[in-house]
Amino acid sequence: MSPSLRTLGLALMLVAAAGPALGQGVAACTAPADALSAADEERLAGLEWSRLRGLAAAMTEADGEARQIVSGLYANGLAAAGELPEGDYRCRTVKLGGISPLVAYQFFDCRIEAAEGGGYGIEKTTGSQRFSGHLEPSGDGYFYRGALNYADEGPVAYDGASERDQVGCLYKVSADGQSFVLELPSPHLESFHDVIVLLPDAGE
Repeated sequence: MSPSLRTLGLALMLVAAAGPALGQGVAACTAPADALSAADEERLAGLEWSRLRGLAAAMTEADGEARQIVSGLYANGLAAAGELPEGDYRCRTVKLGGISPLVAYQFFDCRIEAAEGGGYGIEKTTGSQRFSGHLEPSGDGYFYRGALNYADEGPVAYDGASERDQVGCLYKVSADGQSFVLELPSPHLESFHDVIVLLPDAGE
């Protein structure tokens, strides 16, 4: 069996064990015309394959607690995002595949605010690796376009040509109805598929 087929087989086993098909009944997000470079349009269109490839790699992670974090996100599929609560969020990055099978970082601080002209601005404000960008309603989720930046510099704008560029889709997690996932397919750095978990901060 080729590596690609083996990867797909492992991913399908994970999906079958987890429950309903990921994203079942949820309309995929798409980018507005001319919003992305051709290469990034391909990354966004390949989100489902990127996710499956990442989940297949995550299955091989020895840390059961880390695997549980991922299965908790996807066990019941994804749901329509609806209106996003504005304000502070707790957020963590989960990296699937690549350098390591699975890495789940600790929670840091993010913020989502209504943007002028529509949609929302999103920014990770703490931690050594940060990001910022724009969320625009699309399908049952939100289309995201943004870029990575580091703590010793300011936010970086998407330019369609940088390895820091990020594209993705945001949906609600069905299992609890309170948290969201921002999926970033085929990142340029480190991993097969990145997932930003977002929990509205109740101020506790």
